[in-house]
Amino acid sequence: MFCNQCGRENPEDSKFCSGCGGSLVTDTGTKDDEKNISEKKGSKKKLIISTILGLLLVIGGIGAFFVYQKKQEEKRVQEYVEEMAINSFNMYLEVLENAIVISMYSETWSDAIDYGNDFNVELANLKDAYKEKGILQELTETQTEIQHSMKYLQDVPEGYEEVYGVLKEMYGVYVEFADQAQSPTGSLLSFNSKTNDLYSKFNSLFEEYLITMPADVKEEYETYVDKNKNKEEEETEDTEN
Repeated sequence: MFCNQCGRENPEDSKFCSGCGGSLVTDTGTKDDEKNISEKKGSKKKLIISTILGLLLVIGGIGAFFVYQKKQEEKRVQEYVEEMAINSFNMYLEVLENAIVISMYSETWSDAIDYGNDFNVELANLKDAYKEKGILQELTETQTEIQHSMKYLQDVPEGYEEVYGVLKEMYGVYVEFADQAQSPTGSLLSFNSKTNDLYSKFNSLFEEYLITMPADVKEEYETYVDKNKNKEEEETEDTEN
C-alpha cells in the first residue's frame, strides 16, 4: 500500500505511513455509507409515494362507490314514484269499475224484492252474466296486479312514508269494496250501507292522498292521467270512425 502523501510503500494492513505518518485509510467506507444512506432515502421516498398513491386509489374507490350508490338510490326513488302514481290511478279506476257492478247488484236486488222474485236467483243470474262477459275475471286480475304493486311499495324511500300510509289505507278499503263486487253479502239494506260507507271512505282517503302526495308523485300521476285520457280519446275516435 503506497502513501498518497509521500509515496512510501507500506504493508497492506498499515493504517499510517511509516515515513510521514499520514493516514493510509481511504474514505471508501464513508462513500459507501453515503451511498447506502442515499439509497435508503430513495427507497423511503418511493414507499411514501406508493402509500400516497394507494390512499388516493382507496379514497377514489370509496368516492366512486358512494356516487354509484347515490345514483342507484335516485333510480330506485324514481321507479318508486312511477309505481306509486300508476298504482293509485289504477286503484281509483278499479273502485269505479267495482262500483258499477255493485250498483247493478243493488238495483237487481231491489227490483226482485219489489216484484216478489227470488233475489238470490236474480243475483246469481246477474253474477253469471258478469262471469260470461269476463267482467269479474278482469276485476280479479287487476286486483292481483294492484296487490303485487303494493308489495313492491312496502319498501318506502325516505320522505314518502306519509303518502304511503294513506295509500295503504286506500288499498284496504278498496279490497273490501272489491270483495262485495265479487260476492254480495248480507241483506239489501246492510249491503247498500256497507258499500256506500266503503265508497265514501275510499273517496275521502283519495282526496287526502292527493293532498299528501309529494310533488314528484303528483307530477307523475298527472302525466299518467293525461296519457290515459288521450288514449281513451283516440280509442273513441277510432270507434266512431
